[in-house]
This record gives sequence, C-alpha cells and structure tokens, in this order.
Amino acid sequence: MASKFGLAGGIPERRVRPIWDAIDSRQFKNALKHCSALLSKYPNSPYALALKALILERMGKAEEALSVCLNAKDQLYTNDSVLIDDLTLSTLQIVFQRLDHLDMATSCYEYACGKFPNSLELMMGLFNCYVREYSFVKQQQIAIKMYKVVGEERFLLWAVCSIQLQVFCGNGGEKLLLLAEGLLKKHIASHSLHEPEALSVYISLLEQQSKFGDALEILAGKLGSLIMIEVDRLRLQGRLLARAGDYSEAADILQKVLEQCPDDWEYFLHYLGCLLDDGSSFFLGNGGNSIYPPKHVGCKNLDLPDEVFNTRISRASVFVEKLMAECDNASIRSPHLANLEIQKRKLIYGKGDPGKLVEGLMQYFSRFGHLACFTSDVEAFLLFLDDPNKSDVLEKLKGCELTSSSQTKALGQAITIFKVENLIGNMFSLPVCELEGLAVRMADMYCKNLPLSKDLDLQENMHGEELLSMACNVLVQLFWRTRNVGYLLESIMVLEFGLTIRRYTWQYKILLLHLYSYWNCLPVAYDWYKSLDVKNILLETVSHHILPQMLASPLWSDLNDLLRDYLKFMDDHFRESADLTFLAYRHRNYSKVIEFVQFKERLQRSSQYLVAKIEAPILQLKQNANSIQEEECILESLKNGNHFVELSNELGNKLLTFNEDLQLRPWWTPTFDKNYLLGPFEGVSYYPRENLIKQTEENVLKNIEKRSLLPRMIYLSIHCASSSLKEHTEANGSAFDPKLSLELKVLLERYARILGFPFQDAIELVLGVSSGQKPSEALSSDLIGWINFVVFLNAWNLNSREIGFSNNDKPRPSTWHLVNSLLKKYIIEKMRSTGPLLSSPGGDLPMLVQLVTEPLSWHSLIIQSSVRSSLPSGKKKKKGGVTEQTNSHHSHEIQDSIQSLCDAMKEVTGWLSEQINKLDDVKFETIFSLLQVNGEDQGPGRILHMFETLISSVDNTALGDRISQALQSWDAAEVVRKVGAGQSSVLSHVVKPWSSGFLLGFLAILAAVASHPNGEIHYHEFVVQAKSVTRLCSTHSIITVNGQFPGPTLAVRNGDTLVIRVLNRAPYNVTLHWHGVRQMRTPWADGPEYVTQCPIQPGGTYTYRFTIENQEGTLWWHAHSRWLRATVYGALVIFPKQGFAYPFAKPKLDVPIILAGEWWKRDIISVMRQALFTGAAPNVSDAYTINGQPGDLYRCSNRGTFKVYVNSGDTVLLRVINAALNQQLFFTIANHQLTVVGADASYLKPFSTRVIMLGPGQTTDVLLNANQRAGRYYMAARAYATAQGAPFDNTTTTAILEYRNSRTGSFSRPILPQLPAFNDTATTTAFTSQLRSIPSNYKVPTQIDDSLFFTVGLGFVNCNPGPRCQGPNNTRFAASMNNVSFVLPNRTSLLQAYYQNIPGIYTLDFPPVPPVQFNYTGTVPRSQWQPVFGTKLYKLKFGANVQIVLQDTGIFSTEDHPIHLHGYHFFVVGQGFGNFNPQTDTGNFNLVDPPSRNTIDVPVGGWAVIRFVADNPAGVWLFHCHIDSHLTWGLAMSFIVENGRGELQTVEPPPADLPRC
Repeated sequence: MASKFGLAGGIPERRVRPIWDAIDSRQFKNALKHCSALLSKYPNSPYALALKALILERMGKAEEALSVCLNAKDQLYTNDSVLIDDLTLSTLQIVFQRLDHLDMATSCYEYACGKFPNSLELMMGLFNCYVREYSFVKQQQIAIKMYKVVGEERFLLWAVCSIQLQVFCGNGGEKLLLLAEGLLKKHIASHSLHEPEALSVYISLLEQQSKFGDALEILAGKLGSLIMIEVDRLRLQGRLLARAGDYSEAADILQKVLEQCPDDWEYFLHYLGCLLDDGSSFFLGNGGNSIYPPKHVGCKNLDLPDEVFNTRISRASVFVEKLMAECDNASIRSPHLANLEIQKRKLIYGKGDPGKLVEGLMQYFSRFGHLACFTSDVEAFLLFLDDPNKSDVLEKLKGCELTSSSQTKALGQAITIFKVENLIGNMFSLPVCELEGLAVRMADMYCKNLPLSKDLDLQENMHGEELLSMACNVLVQLFWRTRNVGYLLESIMVLEFGLTIRRYTWQYKILLLHLYSYWNCLPVAYDWYKSLDVKNILLETVSHHILPQMLASPLWSDLNDLLRDYLKFMDDHFRESADLTFLAYRHRNYSKVIEFVQFKERLQRSSQYLVAKIEAPILQLKQNANSIQEEECILESLKNGNHFVELSNELGNKLLTFNEDLQLRPWWTPTFDKNYLLGPFEGVSYYPRENLIKQTEENVLKNIEKRSLLPRMIYLSIHCASSSLKEHTEANGSAFDPKLSLELKVLLERYARILGFPFQDAIELVLGVSSGQKPSEALSSDLIGWINFVVFLNAWNLNSREIGFSNNDKPRPSTWHLVNSLLKKYIIEKMRSTGPLLSSPGGDLPMLVQLVTEPLSWHSLIIQSSVRSSLPSGKKKKKGGVTEQTNSHHSHEIQDSIQSLCDAMKEVTGWLSEQINKLDDVKFETIFSLLQVNGEDQGPGRILHMFETLISSVDNTALGDRISQALQSWDAAEVVRKVGAGQSSVLSHVVKPWSSGFLLGFLAILAAVASHPNGEIHYHEFVVQAKSVTRLCSTHSIITVNGQFPGPTLAVRNGDTLVIRVLNRAPYNVTLHWHGVRQMRTPWADGPEYVTQCPIQPGGTYTYRFTIENQEGTLWWHAHSRWLRATVYGALVIFPKQGFAYPFAKPKLDVPIILAGEWWKRDIISVMRQALFTGAAPNVSDAYTINGQPGDLYRCSNRGTFKVYVNSGDTVLLRVINAALNQQLFFTIANHQLTVVGADASYLKPFSTRVIMLGPGQTTDVLLNANQRAGRYYMAARAYATAQGAPFDNTTTTAILEYRNSRTGSFSRPILPQLPAFNDTATTTAFTSQLRSIPSNYKVPTQIDDSLFFTVGLGFVNCNPGPRCQGPNNTRFAASMNNVSFVLPNRTSLLQAYYQNIPGIYTLDFPPVPPVQFNYTGTVPRSQWQPVFGTKLYKLKFGANVQIVLQDTGIFSTEDHPIHLHGYHFFVVGQGFGNFNPQTDTGNFNLVDPPSRNTIDVPVGGWAVIRFVADNPAGVWLFHCHIDSHLTWGLAMSFIVENGRGELQTVEPPPADLPRC
C-alpha cells in the first residue's frame, strides 16, 4: 500500500495502517475514529479525506461520502502543495465507482495525468478508469502514450486490444485494423515479440483482415516458436490453412492433430470437412446468437467428382480404423463417432448404405450404450435415417441381450433403449396401454436397481435416476392423450418420490416446477425453483423455467424477489466485468480481455435482461395502482416512461441475444410461450426445436416493444384523464399540454401495429367485439394487450373526444362503456371457463389473474385521475351551462364505471372464495380416487401401487440405511396436500388485493363522488423524509414532511374530508396524529403508534382518511412516534362552512400560524436514546422557535426571523400553537393587547389579555388590533417552568410584527415585550380562569356514569448505580397515572388487538381511583415512588357520561402537566390547587359555560376536573401527558369505548393499507 520512502498518500504508513486494518475487519466506527485523528493532523490531505469517504461509504452514508470525496477532489485541483499519487486517486476511484460517479474518478486521473504527463502509475490508473467506462478509443490513446513513454510490449498490446474492441463493437473497421497491424509490425521490426499471447493477438488481427497467408508465414517463422505446445500450433496452422482455402494441406495438419488428440470431436469434423474441400465448420459460431455449439455440421461442397470423393473418404476411413486400432483407452469415443460420420457423409453424397450406418450405430451401442451421453452422441445420425431404418435400429436395440458383466452397464443400456425410443418419436404412436406399460417398466427398473446406489453419497448421482424422469414424461403424455388427471397426479408423485430418496436431482425439480405451474400450484413450483439454488450466470440461462409464469401470477412479492435478484446479479456482473477485464490486461491475457467484453456485451443485449428491466417497474406500478399519488411518484422516478420508449425505439437497431438454455425444458413446453398440454393431442414430435425457437424469439421482441410502451402510456393516460374537465373547469388549475394527447395517440397507433392492426381497424375491432358483432375470440391472440389498448384508448378519448359518432350519425357507446363492457365480459368469461382447479389443470386462471391485475390496475388509475379532476377545488365556479352538464355526465360515467367493475369483481371474488372453500372441503380420498391404487392392470395408479409395495417390504440390508429411511418417510398424502395448498394459495393471493385494496379503493372513490355534495375532499401527499437544516450556526439532518419545516399547513372547512397519503422515506418508523380531531368512527386514522396503528415502517405507506365534524378553529398535526414531533408538525386550520361566519367580527387578515417549537442542535432521536439509556432527564433544547425560526436574539438567526406585516388599523387573527416537545410557553406581543376568541378548535367568549400561556399541544386563537404607533414589535415566547430544580431552556424566541407604513424602517431594533417570570403561576392562573365557552349544542354532562380519579406525576425506579442509573439518588425516572406506568405493545396495536380479539396484548384493570390514597401534593411516602408497569386499559360504555379528576403529585416535584385526550373534546369544569376535595370543590364547578378543550394543563401542585360523553365508538383512545419525556416514561393510559347501536354508533372496519408491525 505504501508509496516510496514509507509514505502512503504523503502520510507515514504507520499512521495509515490501523485505518486499513479496521476497514478490512469491518470495524468502521473504529476506522472512522482513526481517520478523524489523522485528519486533525493532515486536514488538507486528499488521501486522508479519501479514506474517510471510503469508510463512510462502507457505513452506508453515501451522501456524506460523496461530499467528502468532492472535498478531496477540490484539494487535488486547488492545493498545489498536496501529493497526487495513485494510492490517493485509486482510493477515490473506489468510492466514486461505488457511488456511481466513476466519471469524477476519471476526471481526477485526467487532471493528474495532465499535471504529471510521464507518470506511468497515473496513466495506468487512468487506463483502468477508461476500461471501466468501456471507452475503447481513450484506452487506445492512453495505452499508446504509455508505450511511447516506457516502450513496453504490453502497452502496445493494450492499444491493439482496444482497437480490436472498437472493431468488435461496430466502430471503425479496416482502417483501425491496419493501424493496429502497423503498430505491431513496427514493434516487431525493432523489438520482436516475447509473449505467446502477443503472437495470438497478432494472428487474430491478421485473421480479422483475412490475411491468412501472412499469418501462416509468421507462424512458420521464428515467432511461431512462442507457441510452446505443438498441438496448439498445429490446430492454429490447420485453421489458417482451411480458412485460406488450402484444404489438402489443412487436412494433413489436422490429421497430425488427431493423432495426438484422438478424442477431439470438433477437429474430427474439421478434418472430414477439409478432406471434402469444405472448410465451413471453421466459420460456424462466429458472431452467432446461439448458446449451443454445433455437435454436427452439414456439407456445403457436394460437387466433388465421385473418384475424388471415394479416394478421400477412403483415406478418412483408413485413418479412423487406424486410430480405433491404436487407441487403448476404452473411454475415447470420437474415432467411433467419426466412423458414423463417414457413413453419414457417404449417404449425403449418395454413395452410402443405410444398413452400414445402422450397423455402425449398433457397434457404437455395444461399446458405449451404457453411457448417459449415448443418445445425444447419435441423435444426428438417428434423425438422418428414414422411418423404416429408425424402426430397424429400435428393434435391434430391443433385441440385444443386455449381457454386460456389470449390472450398472446393463442398466445404462436399458435406459439408452428407452431414450432412443423416445428420441425417434415412437412413443407418440404407441397405444395407451403399451405406453402405460412402458412407464411402469421404467419405474419398476428404477425400484429394482435401487440397491446399486446404497453405498453412494447423497451428493452423487444415483444409478437409474433418469428412469423416473422418463416415466414422468410418459405419464404426462398419457394425461395429454386421455385427459385423465390421475396420470398428471401420478407423474408428480413419481418425481416427488425420487426427490424423497435424493433431494439433489435437479432434473426432477425442473419437471416438477413445470407440472405444478401447469396445475395452477405456482407457489409450490416457485419453492422447487428456489430449491435449485440458482446463482450467478445460471440466473440468465435457467430463470426462464419460472419467470414467464411468475409474470402472469398474483405472487407479486415472490416475483419482486425474483426480478430483484436477477437484476442485481446482472448489474453486479456488469460492474465486475470491468474488474475482470482490467485484471486480464494486467496479467497479459489478451484473449480474455476480448472474451470478457464480448460476454458483457452479450448479456447487456439479453432479451431476458430487457424483459426484467421493463417488468420490474410495471410490477411496481401494479402494486400501487390503488393510489394515484404513489403511482405519480413511481412514474417520476422512471422519468415518466420516456426511457422505456427510447429503449423500444432502439430495438430495431439492436441485435438481442437469447441466452436461455431451452434444452433443459420438458418436451411438452419446449419454449416458454408454447405448452402442448393446453391444446388437444397432436402426436407431435418435439425434435427439432429450431422453428419453435425462432417463433419464440420473434414473439419476445414484439412483447418487449409492447411492454416498454406501458409506463409512458400510463403517464400520458393519467394526464389525459385529469385534463378531461380542465378545459371546461377553470378552478382545476394549470393548462393541459395538448402535445401529451397527441403523443398518446402516436403510441396507441404503434401499440395497435404491434397487435397486428392499423389504428382505426383496431378501434373498429374492439367496438365490434364489445357490441357482439364480432366474436370474443377475435382478441384472444393477445387478450391482455388488447384490453390494455382499450383502457388507454379511453384515456386518450376523454381528452380528444375523437371517438364519438359513426359516419351515419348513429351514436356509439362511450369509451367508458367500451372499457367496462370488455373488462366485465372477459373477466366473467374467463371465470366461468375455468373449471374446478383440481380436476381441470391448465385452464384460464392465469389469464383471469392477468386481466384483474393489469388492465384493471391501469383503468383504476384513469378513474382516480378523473375523480380527482372532477372533485371541487374550493374555488368559485359558475353554475349551470354546458360546463356543469358536462361535469355531471362525466361523474355519472365514472360512477357507472366503478359500479360495473365492482359488480364484476364481487362476482369473481365470490367465485374465488367458493373455489378456496371447495379446496378446503375436498377430502384426500376424493383426490386419491383419481389413482386406481388397487393394482388394476390399466389406468393411473400402478406406479404408485408399486412404490407402496416397495415401501412395505423395505430391506435395510439391500438398500442401506439412507435409502430405507427415505422410503419410509415417503407420504403420498403429503403430495396431495401440496397440490391443494398450492392452488389455494394462488387463489388467496388473487382474492387479497381485490377484497382489500382495489375493491375498497373503488368503493371509496364512488363514495367520494356520490356522497360529498357539500363538504370537499382534500387530497394530500406527505413524504416523511430527512432534510439538512441550518439553525444556530450549525447544520444537521432533521425529519420533515415534504422537506418543509414546519410541515405543510392544512386548510379545510367544517364538514370537509381529508385523505392524506403518507410515504415514509425516513430511516425511522413514523405515524401521524391529527391533534384534536374527533375521528368519529375512524380511530384507525388517529395515529399514535401501537395504540391505533402499527407504525409506518421505512419505505412504507399509509393513507389517513377522516372527516372534520362540528369543529372550527385551530388544531394541528404531528408525528406520534418516538420524539419525531420535534420537527414533524404543522397546522390544521378549520374555517366555518360555506355561508357561515365567525362568532366575532371578521378579521382583516388571517396570519400564518405562529408555531412555537423547540430546537436541538443534536439529532432528537439521539437525545431521546440518551435519556432512555441513562434514566435521567433529557438534555434541554438549545432554542425555541416561531414558525421554525429561533429569532434574532439567538446567534446566526437574523436572516430567518419570521415576520408578520400589518397596516395600521388592521384586525389580525393569530393562530398560536405550542408545538414544543417538553415545555409550556408564555406568548405576548410588545405593546399590544390580545383578544382571546378560541382554543383547541372551540370558540370562547372574547376577553383581552397581555399574555397567553399554552401547554404543549394546546392552541389559542387571538385577535390583534394593529392600533399602536407604526413601527416594529417583537412577538416573543419563553418557558413557563414549574418543576422545582428541573433544568429548562431559559431562552426567548421572537418573531417580528412590522407595520408597513413604519417610518423607522425595516432595520430598526424592534421593541421587546416584558414576559412573565418563568415560574409565574399567578399569571397562568389569571389567564386560564378567564376561559369561557360560547353557547353551543353540546351540553355539560350533569349525571355522571363513570366518576374517575387519576393521579398524574413522575416517580422513580430503583436500579443499581451505574451508567444506566443516572436519575435522582441513583434511580431512573418513571411516570404514571394512578401509579401505573403505561407500556406500549410492540407486536400489534391496542386497537387491532381489541377489534380482532387478540389475547395477551392488554388488560382491562386500570384502577379508576388511586390504589393507595395519600397527601398527593405533600410529602409522598416512598412506597408510592416506584410505579407498576403494565398495559392497563379502562372500558367505557357507549354514551356514558364521564368525569375525571386529574390530580398532580409531588413525588419528584409538583409540576404543570398538559394532559391530552385523543378522540374527544371535554369540558374543563373546575381547577384548583392542593389536593382535590370532593366535598368543597365540587360546588365550585362551572357547569354553565366551561371551556371545551382537548388538552388541559393540570395546575402545578393542583387539580383539574373534566367531563365528556363517551360518544366516539369502538376506539382505543389514548389519554396522556403531552410532554414527550413524560409520555416516554409512562404518563399515559387508554380508554376503550364500546360500540353503540346501529351503523352510526359502530366503528368503521380497518383500512386495507393499515400498517403491520
């Protein structure tokens, strides 16, 4: 690692080594600590910075790592004193590359090479960058520069390889090759060549230019000696001679090759070709697209004179006979295959005798018939024979006596005979009874030969394993012929039986995978695929066995994993390919350089790779189709689909590769788009496959082009649908770009062409099918494609309105109706054509699944977009006229569309549920009846009976322990259960999104359109995310909503509905609480984590839906997870209904909200964690804020101070919210009186005051009369702190009230108000005692059903002294109500546990009164210091009148506690100091006009009494202190309110997207 003189990047190596040691051992925190120490000594060292960036990147802090890297880069560019060496640059390159900014690393190297132009080390680093960028031209240029500097041969060869790569990739050609040749010639003239690889590069360069003579001359000269191995030199010489057309000389040379390597079958073919003046075999495979090398080649030159042919073929025969005679190795097969090839060539030239080829095949069988490769060896020869000769071969093979002395060889020969019979297609012509007997013989042979494998290791192939695969193939053919499902079940059992004995047989697994897929048991099929443990490049060649089925399935989670793993491998390989390429350069293996680059190019052009890249985002779009906001975010990340359209446009210029290994597929599905079992029996032979493969490749290309258009068409459709009313409805915002509609039409025309029709013809076709004038089958060739076309056609027509009336003015149905009718028609049709799953394998279930998960998804988005554009916007609109009529008609069409689809989906959901129930009810006997296990001579079940007989008579001695135990564990019933469970799982996956997400989503939209004639629906999207914010001279990351601090203000009217979709992109769990909102019947939207919902996990989403009912004024919203509400909060302003007024004179201005909060310089989660760890009080805040700004009394805060501008005489409504985490606050404005008119969204009788006090969570509405001398006045807030001896933030936050006509100017110092002392309880009491409500429909309860008495306060937990015991007197802080410290659950929420009757989550024994009575505000006995911990709830009946006495306690210190009740507002009927006395204090209750609140400040050392009616049903309603540290310590409890009678007194069901724990 060190540079010369023991320096590493200019730093002594001894200082750097500990950092690398820590990185290598993955101790990144330790490495960062060492690196920070290093930077303190070398603050401007690019190498030290690069090390820090590397550590940060390994720790997952990508943004910080990039920032540090850029800093290091700046140091390199601007600081001439720093050392620029390869160690520094290579470290930066590692980080930049991992952060996908390789271009920056390249620019660093380019700068360094410009500064030090002759540094070989730096130039090699730059070459490495160009290799990773695949910049072949720049590779060539820098390699030539290195060659000129040092004159080393390797750099010249680097340049030549770079030139060859340019040619291979289609850039340049003859001129570049001449340049490379010239460079090599010049070097050879002066230096010669010294490496074998250099000679190979030179000869390949000449071959590319067809200069075979020059290449032969070099090979024969002095340079030829570089190739040390003679046979390698001969192979090269023979190839060059053949390609030069000198076949005679080539044959002589190749004969020498074969004398030394008699088992080289490829060169036998070359040899025979050259003898017959045909060198075409040397050109096969060059640039081809197939992954299979040819085993046999044809003959191109058929014009040889007879005499010449006879002479040369005789020479070949003599040579082959000689090789066979001399060869003493019994395993060498090529000479014997060559003998067969000679007989075949004779037949091709019309000189041969088929009988001799038959005879040769029999001789080959007698020698090699026991080998598993025999059939593939002789395949081409067998298929060359006519049918009579094929039958002759088969008869002779069957007539052979298998007299081998070895039982394993005899078994191998028997298997070979079965395989030959299968190969020549004879099985398809056998009668059913013979075919069945054949399968039985195969299985019987397997069973009888099991003892041969008793001593084999589990990893070794068993003898006769292929027999079960062949028996399975025969049984599948029997099913195809007879449609007897018993044969299909038995074929599965045969394979499962084989896997019970040896679970590693991949051939069985592949067959099972396809059989289970065909029988609609895809989960089981996918499990077998996973058991294959497919990794690395096999993902490219083997995934085709499962990927097409998964793409059409409802197993979205598994499909997502499959696509993710495949794409990750491919992307990782592309990165690693560059590493391998540069490594090949360094090791001077230049042929590998070419190979690696070509292989990478091949994979990048992989058809399967393109399919996966397209289908992964389409899957994401389908998964989130019930939320248009989420879809728009996804589309934005996909560049609105433009990238995929570009990809589609490039298909015509790109030669795709098809790398799937189709040879492993079963006979009934030779390609992934062909399955013979889906059609009638044809007696088809499945060899050869070339035509099928070609057709499949054409289909894949069409499908890629079609699917790549989808994301863009979805984006355009959403916009066209949303604009369908915008041209009529002025209130709906920005103008629609007509180019989008034109673009959608262009894509529709292209889509129609892919489907095989011109655009207008396609429209006529779908209209004809919809009206019944054309048959349903007209769209069956690509049903999903056609329905997608109709869905997008509707979206386009909503904007263009081009499809309206036919030429004869006969009205057509709307395109809404077109989509509805076709979707419903085909969904119902496919549902009804899908028979019982157990007895009807195959069927239309996959098509049904695709219909309801794809076109329906896109249609739902168009509906959502249309609904969103048609909902009221809150702005005034003209009534009547064309616009209103159009809107009404549009809304009716939307409602009809939703209702139509809901009806169809309900029917399908019912059908699916019925199918699931049928599967559950089916008894094993019913399924086993498909198999005649009674030993009859015909029908399925004979093999199963054989297996059972074998199991019943297991001989441990003969079979060995392993096989015997495996046999005894075999359970046929388990296979039956697996089939039923797999089918049930598929159906459940289909039902789930419909019954929860899609169906409920449609009904919710329908309700939104039809049921809100007055109140509006407000849609919002809240993205919870981290954002860097600067306050108090420092910057750190906080959690925000939509990047705003404070978060967005929600403005609604009484009666409006809010729909807020929350996307959690923060690193923490989060929930949101709508503080003070009644949440009538919607407790699921209340928000406290683990109370009414599980938190939204990082990456998750949840939509809060609730209606504002009979509330006006100011509320707010905030996070209700951990302490995230320190920065995650915003205002909720509720205006009166349209046509209603405030109960006071309308103010001139409604000022932006005054949100008083707290600010910590540290991460708030760290503050919380430290407090929880130590058990002590948390660190106090560093500042208070108003609207997120501390104000200019703090350092570095002048510019951000919040300002309110007024004119003299204005009346301003200020909405003040205390959003502080842990502190009550006083608020005032210098020289101004405040008129209080409301609190907690309830109106109050107005009164004037100089100062107001708010506890955390409380809101107060005040009127300000701008009646002072024009100038600038501070609005200020500071702490009201009542706990004796407790630390608090004793600073003051300010905002500025500025008169617009002020003569003092905007730079004068504002007037500072006088705020009360921090412990001025008298001022607080004077303020709260004036709060009186105005008359309303809500009456104070006078008859009490539940009279409760709750003590509130802090306590202590005893613990052993140490770091976790830093509370007062070596304790830990705790808090409680009635001495119960509340503990939240963590595996589900309380509301879910109550709603779903989940036991063990909570108890209903919260004490209604303190367990022990004592002097609450005096000296508290030590026995009451330590609370009990539990999740104890208190149940209330619906409609109960409740009174709660809240009594402060003085265990630690008396203190003012803001107590908040979720889901309710309550009347504060009394407050006082000391201990509550029911005899004397009750008579002083205010039962006439008490204030209505949701949060009550219990006076310090005193009490408060609240009353409310329990009229919010079936909720779990949290009751807690709104000081977050107290809540964390347990100062809380929860009420359960039972349901009442009827729907309006019953809780709504949980939403479909309710998060899970």
